[in-house]
Amino acid sequence: MQLDVTARRAGEGVQTLLRRLASLVGGLVVVAVLISLATFATGLWVFDSSTAWIVLGGILCLVPVGAALIGWLLVHGAAKYTPRLISDINTFLKSPSPAAQVLIDYDTGQPIAASAKSFGSLQTDLETRKADLPALYIGVRAITKVPALAAITVLGMLGVGALGTILLIGGLID
Repeated sequence: MQLDVTARRAGEGVQTLLRRLASLVGGLVVVAVLISLATFATGLWVFDSSTAWIVLGGILCLVPVGAALIGWLLVHGAAKYTPRLISDINTFLKSPSPAAQVLIDYDTGQPIAASAKSFGSLQTDLETRKADLPALYIGVRAITKVPALAAITVLGMLGVGALGTILLIGGLID
């Protein structure tokens, strides 16, 4: 009975984390699209719609949008499996895996920053069992990959935004 309660609490914690990641990534998608579109439009204006800007600028502007969209897809793909998540966690906790301790530690309220590295080892352990525990595997994969994709998005938005600002200033000076 104690294991069922632990699995339910850990499952609720993972679901809460996935919801937070979903709201973060959703906002990043919107901001990345706006910044990228503004920079791309500025580049089109400054470079007189040259083919080089359309290709190179388009690729450059798509990097933060692409990273944010991949993160969004990972989190929303995991959302499909949330009804099965608690069952998968319960099954996983019954297995003799040392990585199961990560979910129990997470359930105790340990800050996620302290256990983020542990989720990587959990994902490695789940890699071999992804067919048996798809909800847990996909949820942990989203938890481990989305922060890196969010960082790429933020850094990409800063770079693309700075480029757009430079292009705008350069276009106004001419």
